[in-house]
Amino acid sequence: MTDRSELALQLGEAVAAAHGAVERSADRAFRSYGLSHRAHQALRAVDEGGADGARPKDVAEHLGVSRAAATTFIQRLEAKGFIETTPDPEDDRGVRVTLTHRGLEVLLRVGQVERRLAARAIEGMPASGIARAVHLLQAFKQRLDQKQIRVVS
Repeated sequence: MTDRSELALQLGEAVAAAHGAVERSADRAFRSYGLSHRAHQALRAVDEGGADGARPKDVAEHLGVSRAAATTFIQRLEAKGFIETTPDPEDDRGVRVTLTHRGLEVLLRVGQVERRLAARAIEGMPASGIARAVHLLQAFKQRLDQKQIRVVS
């Protein structure tokens, strides 16, 4: 029988492999819109900022990257006409990022593509198994977030 540490490693590897497959599939599908999966995530972060827009630090937190990396994403998306930046009325040194009309249109279309991809990926799988997997993965994430694992040298 496999011990628990081996099962934990297998679970981590399976999650990483599934995540990679999702990103590759999304990249292929989103390419026709001039987006990568990460660029789509950045647009979603901007959209979540609402009518006032998002701050670059909000985009960085959403993407799990540095503010400098988020700024690069923002500049690329602005060059493509998906977003625009305006001075932040609450911070003289900062900016707010909002979707352009084109950016909102692309975000909505790509969202539809994303839903179709997800539906195809689980086609034929029993709903009860999917629900159990979602529950397991949520618990796994929660435990990882709570644990303070230190490497002993």
